[in-house]
Amino acid sequence: MTKQEQVKAIFIEEAGEIIEKLDVDIIRFEEDAGNFDLLNEIFRGVHTLKGNANAFGFTRLGEFVHHFEDVLDHYRSTKEEIEVCHLELIVNSVDVIKEVMVCELDALPDLPNDYAGCLEGIKSLIASKKGSPSPSQSQESVAPFADLASEFGLECPDQYENDMTQSIEMMRASYQEGMHIYRIELSLDTDSYKRGFDHLIFIGLLAEKAFSCESFFSLESVPTLETFAADTNHVPKMGIVLLTTHSRTEIEENFEYLFDHEYAIKEIESAPEPVTIVKVEETALPKVSAVAKPSPGSDTSALSNGAKSTIRIDTFKLDELFDSVGELVIAQNFIAQNEKIRLIEDESISRTIETLSKITKRIQDRVMSLRMVAIRDTFDKMKRVVRDTSKKTGKELHLNVLGEETEIDKTMIDSLSDPLIHIIRNAIDHGLEANAQERLAAGKKVEGTITLRAYHKSGSIVISVSDDGRGINKEKVLQKAIERGVISGDENLSDSQIFGLIMQPGFSTADAISDLSGRGVGLDVVKTSIEKLRGKIEIESREGEGTTFSMVLPLTLAIIDGMLVQAAGEIYIIPTLSVVESFRPEQDIVHALKEKGEFVSLRGQHLPIIRLSDVFSLRAERIEPWEGILVCVETEAGRIAIMVDELVGRQQVVIKPLGKALAKLKEISGGAILGSGDIALILNVDELRPMIEAPHAGN
Repeated sequence: MTKQEQVKAIFIEEAGEIIEKLDVDIIRFEEDAGNFDLLNEIFRGVHTLKGNANAFGFTRLGEFVHHFEDVLDHYRSTKEEIEVCHLELIVNSVDVIKEVMVCELDALPDLPNDYAGCLEGIKSLIASKKGSPSPSQSQESVAPFADLASEFGLECPDQYENDMTQSIEMMRASYQEGMHIYRIELSLDTDSYKRGFDHLIFIGLLAEKAFSCESFFSLESVPTLETFAADTNHVPKMGIVLLTTHSRTEIEENFEYLFDHEYAIKEIESAPEPVTIVKVEETALPKVSAVAKPSPGSDTSALSNGAKSTIRIDTFKLDELFDSVGELVIAQNFIAQNEKIRLIEDESISRTIETLSKITKRIQDRVMSLRMVAIRDTFDKMKRVVRDTSKKTGKELHLNVLGEETEIDKTMIDSLSDPLIHIIRNAIDHGLEANAQERLAAGKKVEGTITLRAYHKSGSIVISVSDDGRGINKEKVLQKAIERGVISGDENLSDSQIFGLIMQPGFSTADAISDLSGRGVGLDVVKTSIEKLRGKIEIESREGEGTTFSMVLPLTLAIIDGMLVQAAGEIYIIPTLSVVESFRPEQDIVHALKEKGEFVSLRGQHLPIIRLSDVFSLRAERIEPWEGILVCVETEAGRIAIMVDELVGRQQVVIKPLGKALAKLKEISGGAILGSGDIALILNVDELRPMIEAPHAGN
């Protein structure tokens, strides 16, 4: 990957983060339109996005964001109350920004349909507020510059001085006690690069010490991306605005490759007063007195550490680290369970092994925590979904969000958005009553309620979406299932099995099809997506009261909690998330039907018995089911009973991928190395049931 490609990749990542945050913040602002601190934060993100877009020649995105920035700047500076129609325009503009970003990255010639209308609306709005647009508002020409500032979220505006001042004002808005705002001016000699000066490293070092760092260049001396050559080009004029807790002396540590006459640092007062900027001359500049340190009583430790509190880590490197820790856990378990070592009667060795076990567990927990992120960001995205769906359906509703600090494996976060969107739209479109009159007739408030919740339960994480609507009509679901041939008319299904029918492909009880739902597409996709994450969906509903969809997921995809069982001398692992119970059956509840196989009667249900020795063609003495142990597990097709010889125990195991030969076995989902050094296969219980024909659970 070339330098330009690397920097562009950084731009795409940062722009994506800005737009994602913008999407969330704009909904927060819509709910609290008087929160001008939040508006300032939105403005700063848009301001950075504009510069980054123009820097890479994404002029269509840059133009739109530039005019959008003017609107935000007007309201944040005047603190004028925003009319509802104008607020709607601002929200829609964020949608256009997302769509234009896709067009720019994919080099699509056509812009979104809403682009022209939304842009014209923005221009008209700002013109009505300011009279007529100034030349700088009607057109902005920003040439792409070299791979300098964009890597650090910096930009290159035309009006150098004006934008420097604007940057200072934005940093004043973020100012806290113990911070300093510095304006830095560089006027470099032609040999500065030969002396070891590097813009990228220089700005990076400053950014490490800053809460906010913006850099500006004079376009007259900046080459384009096509003509930039690091060895020959020279960028003499440069300005930097810095918000930091570090003193001037600490900042000057980064200027070792520059002469005194090549730079000047000026501290800006935090109060919003007019600032006079001293022009940098080629002569020696007067020294500025050192900045006084904060008083001993003021706590600035959090501030000084804030700039270094987070770093970006490649997820691939994190996965490698996690794999290494998994190997460490296996090695530690092997040592702890090694019979030869355990026979050594030496107290110091025992203490060392115990200490090693504690340290390994601590390392495992710490590395596990690195993969865990709060589900807050995902929940924040759903607020926009609720808002838009509410407007499309014309239903008044309120969203309750609970447990947004609950943590989940980072690798699962991205896969949760689509299932959540499907369920939320379904809850609003189908779950809630059609209109206010229907809700009032049912004795409910006009405003419906959607509750989004995340919590831990029995070693799993549960994400639920609840509504206080009509609930699921079981009779209607059953009738539809019989009509489509999904079930026969004489089957006796439990409530959970009936509710599970609505997740069959193409299944829908909707009387009318809308652009949101009703086509029978959605819930089956949700089910498939959750199962890929080794999770399951549970549905609870009371007619007239509401419905809850719960997605039960493992805490991490890298480690599972498993039940170890032995069959025909081999060890297998059954994910405990699937296990309902284990028992040794009495002889009188075990039955066999010709060409149907064996099954066990358990509390009114007839569960097919699966012999692992038959599934994997293992040579073993055939025993009767009542001589072994049956493990009842929940599968997508219903409950089954897996017959095993012995229950070995329960433990967390690190999932290992299978080789090419075993990967073809759909009954196996992975492997694990046990503490004894033995390898155990992890069962995919959903693929065990189709291997025999047996009465459906409940027959």
